[in-house]
Amino acid sequence: MGNIIYHYCSVESFRAIIQNKTLWLSSVYNLNDYKEIHWIKDKIFKKIKISITKDNFIKYKNFEELYSNQLPNVYIASFSEGSDLLSQWRAYANDGYGVAIGFNSEYFKENNLVQTSTVLYDEKAQEKQIDLILEPLEKLDDNIDIESTEFTKICKSIITDINNLSAKSKNELFKEEQEVRLIHTPKIIDDKEKKRFIFEDNLSQMMFRSVCGNLIPYFELKFDKEKEAPVILEIIKGPKNKFINEEAKIFLSNNGFYSVDIKSSKSSYR
Repeated sequence: MGNIIYHYCSVESFRAIIQNKTLWLSSVYNLNDYKEIHWIKDKIFKKIKISITKDNFIKYKNFEELYSNQLPNVYIASFSEGSDLLSQWRAYANDGYGVAIGFNSEYFKENNLVQTSTVLYDEKAQEKQIDLILEPLEKLDDNIDIESTEFTKICKSIITDINNLSAKSKNELFKEEQEVRLIHTPKIIDDKEKKRFIFEDNLSQMMFRSVCGNLIPYFELKFDKEKEAPVILEIIKGPKNKFINEEAKIFLSNNGFYSVDIKSSKSSYR
């Protein structure tokens, strides 16, 4: 993975990101392609189906039930390794009027609450990961007490690994996107006794925005404090973008980003 990862966005989103020095990591259940979250899930169920025998039926069926009932606490922000991709301009940057913000991937590695991961498109590699993740379940005694702490603990660990794999896996048809993701997996505990939800290892308070009749949860990732690595390295203007470079430089400088290169898309898309 290269040092620069690009976040394609509209001009309005660009303004908000720079002025607020904040990225939003949204729930995986609210991705543009709603089928994404089921990509690995379907493979897991298929693997379980062919693994079940009359001897291990109870073990696998109880795991399957636990997995089905637990929503993944996974939140992501999407980037691309490609700095000038027509598909990205069309889909995420207001049909080419927006920009691609070139972030320094090294900056995010200094934050232990997020994981930077290239998206895995290779189905064979995904299948191998699934086999490794499910191996502890396979090795469990078929007669293990499904009410035991050991069974529950192992299942929860497996489910966490599955959710992490789901967050970074896609159909190979999307390979052209060259996607990189920031992944955040906070612990969200339903404290029924105190009638509240407890958050642990979270980037911020859980925020919500309304889109097309839906409430979408997200967490804020602040980059207001420059560390050893600068956070933004360059801005790529979309093929239809109308920025005057000098004005854009002043805007960036006013918000603490003086040494940022501004480049133009080489696409002839109009």
